[in-house]
Amino acid sequence: MIDDKLNTLIVLAKEKNYTKTAEICNISQPAVTQHIKALESYYKIKIFKRKGKDLLVTNEGEILIKNVKRLMALNHSINKELSFSLTSNKRLDIGITLTAGGYFIPEILTVFKEKFPKMRFNFHTDIAENIYERIESYELDFAIIDGTPTDDSLESELLIKDELIIIAPKDHPLTKLDNVTIDMLKREKFILRLEKAHTRMAFENYLFNHLDSINNFDVILEIDNTALIKQLIINGHGLSIMSRVICEPNLKQGVIKEIKVENFKIERGIYLVYPKEMKDDLVIENIKKLKR
Repeated sequence: MIDDKLNTLIVLAKEKNYTKTAEICNISQPAVTQHIKALESYYKIKIFKRKGKDLLVTNEGEILIKNVKRLMALNHSINKELSFSLTSNKRLDIGITLTAGGYFIPEILTVFKEKFPKMRFNFHTDIAENIYERIESYELDFAIIDGTPTDDSLESELLIKDELIIIAPKDHPLTKLDNVTIDMLKREKFILRLEKAHTRMAFENYLFNHLDSINNFDVILEIDNTALIKQLIINGHGLSIMSRVICEPNLKQGVIKEIKVENFKIERGIYLVYPKEMKDDLVIENIKKLKR
C-alpha cells in the first residue's frame, strides 16, 4: 500500500503550492507540511527550498520524486494485473486526443464489440502531452493521437494520413475562390483549439516557418471541443483550421466548405501509441488493422 505522504509529495511537486496541494489531497495545509517534514526526516534530505515566493525542488528532492513516481507506477501496474487475474473481464484505459477521437472511437468500439465482447474499457480524452505522461505512469494502456509521435520510448503505428484544412460556412465568399492568400484570412474571424492542442500548434508552426504569427489573426474564441467548433462554423461565426478526417462527413453534407489557400499544406497522421511490452498484444494487433 502506497503511503499517503508519497502522494502528497507528488502533488506538491507538481503544484508548487501548499494550499492547492491540501485541497487536491483533501487534507489540511498543516498536514501537507507534516507529510513533507516526515519524508525529509526519514530520508535525511531537504526536498523543497524557497526562492522568494517560488517553491523549488532540491537535487535530492528530484531524485526522491523520480523514484516515488516509479514506485507509484509499479503499484498501479501490480493492482491492475491482480485485478485482471481475479476477473475474466479485463479492463483497458485508452487515451485519445479530440481529433483522433472524432474519427476512431466508433471504429474502436466496433473492434471491442466484435473481438472482445467481455472486455471493459474506458476512453480518456486529453492533449497528447498529457497522454504520453499518463502512459509512462501506467495510467493508460495505449492511445490514439493526432500529430507526430514525440516519445521514442513508446511504439507507434500510423493508422491514417491526415491534413489540416481551413473550414468556413457553406456560403462564405472565400469558399468560391481558388487562390485565397494568408493575408486574406487575416481579415476573417477565427475560432481555434487551445494553445497546447496539436492542431493549433501545427498551424502556429506553419505560420512561424512562413515568418508569420497567430497574433496577426483575429481569434475571437479558443475552445477545446471540435464538435462545438464545427457547429459554430456551420452557424456562420467564423473560420477555423481542422483535421480533414473529422470534417469529411460535414464536407460531404455541404454544411461547411474548405477554403483553398495558396501554398497551404499541413500534413500529419493519426497514430496508435503503446508501450513496447504491448507489441504482441492481441488488442493492439486488432487496432492496427484499422490502418487506412
